[in-house]
Amino acid sequence: MRLLRLLFCGLLILPFLANATETIPDDKQVITFKNKKGTVTFNHGLHATVRGIECQSCHHTHEAGQPIKRCGDCHKKKKSPVEGFSVLAPKTSKAYHNKCKGCHKYTLEELQKPAGPTKCKLCHIKDK
Repeated sequence: MRLLRLLFCGLLILPFLANATETIPDDKQVITFKNKKGTVTFNHGLHATVRGIECQSCHHTHEAGQPIKRCGDCHKKKKSPVEGFSVLAPKTSKAYHNKCKGCHKYTLEELQKPAGPTKCKLCHIKDK
C-alpha cells in the first residue's frame, strides 16, 4: 500500500518536474559565479525541480509572457537605479547573499528541513 501511495504521489508531481526543467535552458542548468572569494556553483535545475522553488522567488521582477532577466540585468557591482522601480537595486553580491543565504537559513531554522550552505567557504570554493 505504501509503495502504491509513493508511486501515485510521484506520478502527480512528475509533470511539474518536467515542466520546470523545460523552462531552464540547458546552458543555465548549472551556473557558476567566479569572484575573488572563490567560485560559487548554483544548481539551477535542482532548485527548480527537486526543491520546487518558483521562478519568481529569485526572478522577482519577472512578468508573465516576458523573457526572464539575468540577476545582473538589474543588480550591478554597486547599488543602481532600475527602470520602472523607485528604489535602488542592491549590488549583486548583496542580492545573492540576501536571497540565497537567507533562503537556506530560513529553510534550516524555520522549516527544519535540509538546505544549502550558509557559511562562506561552503559556497565560495577557491580554485586549486
